[in-house]
Amino acid sequence: MKKGIFQLLALAALLLTADVLAHDQLTKDQLTKDQPIKVKGGHQLGETAEQFFAEGYEKEMLGACATGDFKSVNKSSRRQLKEYCGAFAGVHQQAISGKRYEYKGSGDVSEMRTDTFTFDGDRLVKVELFYSAPSAEVNYRGQSFEKIFAGAKQAYGAPLSETTEPMQDAYGVPYVAHRELWLTPQTAILIIEQPGPGGSTNLDVFTRAEYDRTMANGAPKSANPLE
Repeated sequence: MKKGIFQLLALAALLLTADVLAHDQLTKDQLTKDQPIKVKGGHQLGETAEQFFAEGYEKEMLGACATGDFKSVNKSSRRQLKEYCGAFAGVHQQAISGKRYEYKGSGDVSEMRTDTFTFDGDRLVKVELFYSAPSAEVNYRGQSFEKIFAGAKQAYGAPLSETTEPMQDAYGVPYVAHRELWLTPQTAILIIEQPGPGGSTNLDVFTRAEYDRTMANGAPKSANPLE
């Protein structure tokens, strides 16, 4: 598998719809170059915290809070901005302090996704996207593991490692949880499925140093509903 394939794998997994992919993904020529991984909101893995908050939604929030002008911000966000400007200023200061800090991003209600950005040493070292699985009982707007994984695999080939773990719910219904890993000297991408009722899929993108740190502290696993 070509080295450059891994550098943009996160983009295909994070941006699932064809129209967004066509707009945001880098060209094939750029796949052969050592490009930083682009993630949700126009951010780049490894960028400084200050750069992170000078881009996209975070830039809009800081600007609107500073001026009190919320006209440029999506209407659905204006009320939240007015209520949480003080709290968001604290988030900004924590992220740029150089200490390890996790910031919960805006996510996407339309696909039942929450975003978590981890900073360490003033750098963005990890992005975690948590997708609720589609469910007739709960919602139809989530994203399934199959869709997330199939899109990534079709675009960029098989992962370096694929593992499965048998599970069952409280009623004894069997499930199989999947774990997919792409790994390069600079980057790691990990997809973990939590199957069954109320299921979900985690898509994590790490700097290699952050991935190695995570593995040293114990590899993440799918939770067993019986435990």
